[in-house]
Amino acid sequence: MPRMEEILNLPVQDPPGPEFCAAHINWVKLDGGRQGGDDIALIPFARVDDFVKGESSNRECPASFRLESRRKRPEGSIAKPRVDGYLEYTLYWCSYGPEDYRESDSCTEDGASTKPASGKGSRPGRRHMMRGCLCHFTVKRLYTRPLLALIIYNQRRHVDKTGAPCHGILDRDAVGTRAMYAPRISDELRQKVISMLYVGISLDNIIQHHSEMMQKQGGPQNRDDFLTRNDVRNMERTIRNSSHELQKNDESSVKIWVQRHRKHVFYFQDNSSSESFVLGIQTDWQLQQMLLYGNSSFISFHSAFGLKKLKFPVCSLLVFDSSQNAIPAAWIITSSFVGKDIHKWIGLLFERIRTKDPRWRTHAVLLDDPSIEYSVVR
Repeated sequence: MPRMEEILNLPVQDPPGPEFCAAHINWVKLDGGRQGGDDIALIPFARVDDFVKGESSNRECPASFRLESRRKRPEGSIAKPRVDGYLEYTLYWCSYGPEDYRESDSCTEDGASTKPASGKGSRPGRRHMMRGCLCHFTVKRLYTRPLLALIIYNQRRHVDKTGAPCHGILDRDAVGTRAMYAPRISDELRQKVISMLYVGISLDNIIQHHSEMMQKQGGPQNRDDFLTRNDVRNMERTIRNSSHELQKNDESSVKIWVQRHRKHVFYFQDNSSSESFVLGIQTDWQLQQMLLYGNSSFISFHSAFGLKKLKFPVCSLLVFDSSQNAIPAAWIITSSFVGKDIHKWIGLLFERIRTKDPRWRTHAVLLDDPSIEYSVVR
């Protein structure tokens, strides 16, 4: 059982696959200190989001870990940092806790149990989620090793203060309610609904299609099956309020967009007298699709979209699911033909993927443009 000053001697664990959870990690009990008895492990900092997503997919207790608190320090701000000193400190807590409103829902006359006017529990839809879950963990981006993250799991089980399961299939009181499932719809369903809205499918038709699909499978099996009109309206509102023209000047607008979406931009080269404009985009969802369907398979270039209609054509990198449906896993927008600057961005794209899964390899890349240098792709 190591003490905190010995944590840097722990192995750095990097499980394969696009996501991973606590079950994929060998945990070590910490001895002494404020975190005495807690489970700890070291992982690459770049994979923290993968761990959070994996933990949210727990089959027995589907959850959604919210960011409860965060603190940051600039590099060089500490002369003698502790071994567990942090550049970033983030506390994640299960969305079904820590408050517990299960008993107070029927006690409306008790002033102590009424819904607060502000603060936690005040937002619509939050009260029914508060079931006293104590599951939470802390992530520290280490000050002396910025590429590493120390995970401190304070409570790994989804239980309340009595130690009993408080949501998921192990909670008898949750059977037949939404508390059996994750509190929010998945990214996959969100992307699907947004795509349907973009192509003009009405809210009523989306809900009707969803209801028919749920009936075919014999009833609800996860949170996605509880898609409501309100969920779709919220996505409609997001689309309506989004603006892609951030400035009258296109050049300024693009720069602002890139600054706001750095997480989804894997390459950006501004237009100049000697350089072409290049913008490489890959969302988290697209990255997951490339990891899932591009590994030990093939990737296809589709570089002809918008050649006649758009000022800057769009090249899509496609992967194919088990039904051979094409999925755009990345986009490259360029002011010249896509093959001209491919050597600048394709290596960065594949490096981004292997950061998530070092074992990822594609068997083949299909090119539709003879100007692309196949030797660069190889």
